Amino acid sequence: MGRLLLDTSKVSYEVAVNPVPKLDQTGQQKFDRETKQPMWAVQLYALSEGSAEVINVTVVSSVMPAVAVRQPVVPMDLEALPWVNDRDGKVRSGVAFRASALTAMETAAV
Repeated sequence: MGRLLLDTSKVSYEVAVNPVPKLDQTGQQKFDRETKQPMWAVQLYALSEGSAEVINVTVVSSVMPAVAVRQPVVPMDLEALPWVNDRDGKVRSGVAFRASALTAMETAAV
């Protein structure tokens, strides 16, 4: 399936939970199959006019994203990855989100 790149221009994003290494079932950090770079998990608030939700985003980067809770960010190359899992006769599906980086936005001093 092709990449489903998302238009982030009408949505604002804020870090909900600090980035952590994305782990496999054995507790080891996952690495991207293509780039061999480490993967990081971060939760973001996605805020648009009239709605908000928390999304889990995997960031593939050689270093952990330097962002913190409540910090406004721009996810770079944000894509949606639909998935389906059929295990033990139970079908589950969802959408995973992936970005190449999180760019911190400048905030004005109050």
